[in-house]
Amino acid sequence: MAKMLKSNFLKMKELLAINFSVKQLLVCCFFLCGCSNSTQAFESVDSSYTLLHTISIRAKNFATDKLSQVYVVTEQNEVIKYSSDGREMFRFNNNTLGNLQHIDVTDPFNILLYYPEFMTVLTLDRTLNKTVEYDLINLNLLDVNAVGMSNDNEIWIYDQVTFKLRKFNRRGQIIMESDDLNMLLYYNPSPNFILQRENTVYVNNPETGILVFDLFAHYIKTIDFKDLTDFQIFNNQLIFRKDEKLMSFHLQPLVLQTIELPAGTNKEDKIRIQKNRLFVKKEDKLLIYGF
Repeated sequence: MAKMLKSNFLKMKELLAINFSVKQLLVCCFFLCGCSNSTQAFESVDSSYTLLHTISIRAKNFATDKLSQVYVVTEQNEVIKYSSDGREMFRFNNNTLGNLQHIDVTDPFNILLYYPEFMTVLTLDRTLNKTVEYDLINLNLLDVNAVGMSNDNEIWIYDQVTFKLRKFNRRGQIIMESDDLNMLLYYNPSPNFILQRENTVYVNNPETGILVFDLFAHYIKTIDFKDLTDFQIFNNQLIFRKDEKLMSFHLQPLVLQTIELPAGTNKEDKIRIQKNRLFVKKEDKLLIYGF
């Protein structure tokens, strides 16, 4: 009987979609994950948002790292790095490579930039000085839309021609690659970005969902959230936008939750979460909230 009740409880838990504030969400994550190294962040969380800083800037994109530092991509493709308190720190600009499509700040000491018009990937150090340049054409890559940084400072690339997820080292050598995904999945994925967290690689394919791989580029499964243009993996949760809502999908107990947002937030705003900070990009400014 006890086993049956426990099983029914877990099933009900997986089906419930609950409205949570950020405080409730993170405290729930603390108990579910046992993340002892994040105790201080959870203890300082408040149930309401407080606007801490406003950065007046017209940005087309932005990213945040695990230190709550902010990287803004301007309409002129310049990267500006701000501290967690909104203070400008460094700038990087390359006006010869065209549109800066993607920025990956998985490692704040090794930042990835992708310029698809010239099939070029750059990596920068923490002060936004260039460290490595990858010419993807020289690597025999002809059609690449999705790239990402690995945890060991190599790069992941999805090759649209061979239908393979590949990992390259700094010398441009392939050190890991998947099977032909067209043969494996019976369709041709067309992902828009790649994100690695811990020992898992997430390849976002808007038409079918998020393709999940291990460190050796072995396909594991697909998470059935379609039409995503962006998401985060934060404290073992998948954070993404759905219309005007910010959603959290816990990857272990499979619980889907809605996160409350500050008043005035709309579906065009891009949002990021780090520790006890929530970042909201509006048309002409970036808002940094504490919670």
